Amino acid sequence: MGVVTRMNNIPESLPHLNFTSLTFMDIGFNMFDYTSIPEWLFRIPNLRHLSMTNCGLTGTIPSSVGNATSLQFLALSGNEGISGDMPRGFGNFCNLLSLHLGGTFVGKSLEEDFRDAFSGCIRRNLNVLSFGGSSLKGPLPDWLGEFRNLTSLSLSGNSFSSSIPTSIGRLSRLQHLDLDDNVLNGSIPESLGRLSGLQFLALGFNALDGSIPESLGRLSELQYLDLSNNALTSSIPESLGRLLRLQYLYLVKNALNGPIPESLFQLSNLEDLDLSDNNFNYSSVITGAHLANLTNLKYLSFNQLVLNISTDWIPGFQALQINLSYCHCGPKFPVWLNNQVNLNYLDISNTGIKDSIPDWFWNITGTMTILDLSNNEINGRLPQRLKFQTDGYNNVGIFLRSNHFEGSVPYFSPNVGALDLSNNLISGIIPSNLGNFDGRTPHLSSLSLSSNNLTGIIPDSLCNLVGLWLLELSNNHLEGAIPNCWNNLTGLQYFILANNSLVGEVPGSLINSSQSLEVLHLSNNQLHGEFPSFLKKCTSMTTLALDHNNLSGEIPSWVGKTMTSLMILTLKENNFIGNLPFLSNLTSLHFLDISHNSFVGFIPQSYGSLMGMINVSMNGGANFPSNTREGLIIKILVYTKGTELQFGVTLSSIKFIDLSANNLSGQIPKEIVNLVGLQNLDLSCNNLSGEIPIDIGRMQSLESLDLSRNELIGSIPPSLSTLHFLGSLNLSYNNLSGKIPYASQLTTFNDPSIYAGNLNLCGAPLSKNCTSEESRSNSHVDDQEDDDDNDNPTIWFGIGLMSGFVVGFLIVLITLLFKNEWRYAYFRFMDHMYDMMYVKIVITINKIKRALFVMS
Repeated sequence: MGVVTRMNNIPESLPHLNFTSLTFMDIGFNMFDYTSIPEWLFRIPNLRHLSMTNCGLTGTIPSSVGNATSLQFLALSGNEGISGDMPRGFGNFCNLLSLHLGGTFVGKSLEEDFRDAFSGCIRRNLNVLSFGGSSLKGPLPDWLGEFRNLTSLSLSGNSFSSSIPTSIGRLSRLQHLDLDDNVLNGSIPESLGRLSGLQFLALGFNALDGSIPESLGRLSELQYLDLSNNALTSSIPESLGRLLRLQYLYLVKNALNGPIPESLFQLSNLEDLDLSDNNFNYSSVITGAHLANLTNLKYLSFNQLVLNISTDWIPGFQALQINLSYCHCGPKFPVWLNNQVNLNYLDISNTGIKDSIPDWFWNITGTMTILDLSNNEINGRLPQRLKFQTDGYNNVGIFLRSNHFEGSVPYFSPNVGALDLSNNLISGIIPSNLGNFDGRTPHLSSLSLSSNNLTGIIPDSLCNLVGLWLLELSNNHLEGAIPNCWNNLTGLQYFILANNSLVGEVPGSLINSSQSLEVLHLSNNQLHGEFPSFLKKCTSMTTLALDHNNLSGEIPSWVGKTMTSLMILTLKENNFIGNLPFLSNLTSLHFLDISHNSFVGFIPQSYGSLMGMINVSMNGGANFPSNTREGLIIKILVYTKGTELQFGVTLSSIKFIDLSANNLSGQIPKEIVNLVGLQNLDLSCNNLSGEIPIDIGRMQSLESLDLSRNELIGSIPPSLSTLHFLGSLNLSYNNLSGKIPYASQLTTFNDPSIYAGNLNLCGAPLSKNCTSEESRSNSHVDDQEDDDDNDNPTIWFGIGLMSGFVVGFLIVLITLLFKNEWRYAYFRFMDHMYDMMYVKIVITINKIKRALFVMS
């Protein structure tokens, strides 16, 4: 018996057999009755190759491994349960050439836990060391440079957090170096340029910074170079153009800048060139001449470059994938794409194309699985049938949003997984058979037809799209009731039908999506009924927008108990009644608009403990992906700073409360000042009484404050002037009094109308000057914060003043009772004052009458 491969199980008799001639054993990808590594395997005298990958093994490597002196190849990869310490003497495996431990010893430190095990002759003889996917931590050991015979070193998929040791540059025989997907930092060492035989170098998905070393241009045998997903800066070195054998070059997702070196386009063996997601800032102009030598190109990805390619240029390559997103390709449609007949991926979104789509273009889409023309100004009519790859194995994605396409919603095959035609000029109805594919299972998971000119009803056939996780039909002219047949859409996450003319109730069949539903956006329709009861189970919902409808009834108390993921809640302009809901458990809520309803009662004190508006650094964070290509923009009308604005993606960072135009009463809870992250507070048009919280100056993030048209009394707190970001203020039509604290930020508000209707206010910017008494009324306002009367000298001053008045009045009264001449003089004086005041009043009234007569 010389070879054993692919055993389903190890018979009990196997260890007792004679294996003296066995040299090769591969029993990987089996699940044995026992999970530890059998010791007898390492007593097979002539065994040279042993592979037990992905067998579910656990425990330690047995000490008997030292007996396998003939072993040259050992693979235990994929057995996550193998742990513990390496056995003594492992480093004396003098014949071992290839060691594969990927996915074992999870979480160990290569530096601390394997120093001894990897000492001895194993460092002089080992050719291949593969230890990827084990989440190994700590630094990359410097002693790796002592494995002088290594041809392949693979340590990807770990958590190494040091710089790359320069000692690796001493591995003169190295052909394959894979350090992908770690947390390596610092710069790429120049010493890597000494690895003259290196063919494969992968350093992607780390935190490497600095520039790309010029020395990498000396790696004349290099065929694969991946430096993607790091923080590399500066320009691409000209020396990379000397890597004439290079076939794959990935520099995507760094911070590279400057012009692309001309030498890079001389690499005629390149098959995959990806320079996207950098900071080139349109510093290079690419012509057809640059691309002429890249005759083997299959995958091309640029961004922030200018493509100035003539209309008669014919490329010498047949690409499979082309990504030119955010390049300048326009204004003409790129004609050179006409001969790219093998494309399965084309992204020319955001490229400044302002042209009609040529007829020939729809003939080259038959092989495509991804097409993205979004965010251009491409016009023309869509074909009635979209022809894309229909092999049934690949989901097709079609993204044509934000152009000027006309026509009706086209027919597409059931393997289309995402269709985005939003923000175009599509008209007509949504086809009644959309979602019906003659018994074939639809793959559609994302459908966006928003911001078009669609009319008619929402067809029931959409309920057949059982894999749908996003339905976006907002900003059209749809009418009728929302279908109530969504029972089978158990994975629906985004249901967006805002800004239409839909009637009826919110469909209760969405209850089967309650565990997955994250965004329900039905704003600005004509929906009626009560607050939807199925929302009680929507524990993952982040955005609930039901504003500008005709919904009625009370808000259930469970909203603040079960919908704990809510970040955005807007119920504005409905007919809701009752008390405001308690929301203190909604720790992520940062946008609350329930204005223009008929809520009554007090503002709950618990609104002052909404953590999403307390933590200044906490970004609301509601993410709105519409598909696999581009973020969804949920647009909501917001009244702030005296203007109605429409917010989209920035809505996730706004901290906002609007309770205006209700019938709320009572005082503004003093706890509201705890919301130090709040940017907009609108409590206007209610029946609020009491004083403005004295500590309102703590709300240092406030940009807009509207307390107008209430019944507030007292003075304006001086701390209001310390709100340095305040850009909009309205305190009009209350009963405020005293001097306006016209200092610091309040000096930027010169419009007296923001204080109108407060007859007892005085001082700038009003024309009414303050008397000395009114000026003093605000001088000790801060003393009102102290609730302990015994510690307030103003209280004792008032008591003393009243006592003195009473005593003085009694002395005068007693004197008048017993001194007749004083009593007569006093009453003569009062009669004289009465006569004088009467004459003054009569004269003044006559003057006013004459003035009015002249004006008329």
